[in-house]
Amino acid sequence: MTQSSAATQTPATRTFLDHQFQKVAHKVLPGEFYATDQEVMITTLLGSCVTVCLFDLDAKVGGMNHFLLPDGVPENDLLSSAGRYGVHAMELLINDIVKLGGRRANLRAKVFGGANVLQAMTHSQVGDENVRFVQSFLKRELIPVDAYDVLGRFPRKVNFFPTSGRVMMKKLTSYYDDELITEEMRYREKVRQRRDRSGDIDIF
Repeated sequence: MTQSSAATQTPATRTFLDHQFQKVAHKVLPGEFYATDQEVMITTLLGSCVTVCLFDLDAKVGGMNHFLLPDGVPENDLLSSAGRYGVHAMELLINDIVKLGGRRANLRAKVFGGANVLQAMTHSQVGDENVRFVQSFLKRELIPVDAYDVLGRFPRKVNFFPTSGRVMMKKLTSYYDDELITEEMRYREKVRQRRDRSGDIDIF
């Protein structure tokens, strides 16, 4: 794994008390992931990015990532340069869950995001590419998917309770936050630049 590859995915560090749920909450931003065995909430706001909530109900451990692939992933091609980036984003989360006592064979998933909020600015099906990648990865790894809510036009807010696997998701049908779109565009450019600098290499 190269330093530039690792730098595009980092552990989430933002923590706050969510007064609605009366729980400590960890906010996951684009390019971040978080795993825990504690009775907390993990939350994120999604546009074109995809979030995978992974959990092991026996071990009561789970986590969430939030990522966007570099430009262009051929369908079902997990070995392309962009596909390998996505695999790396998934493996970081899985490895942290395993370190906390989870078993890869017990993992289940819930998948959200991939709205086409960046389509007008990028002229590409960013959300569709990310959703296709996640579907291919989970199928290859034999990880069952308990819930999908993907694509469409609107951002989503996702609250994940990792020890139980429970997810509360809300489509933000009247919410077009320029800050969200700017943040995703900035993250997308960072991912593209780091891939260009590292070249077409194996990041594992």
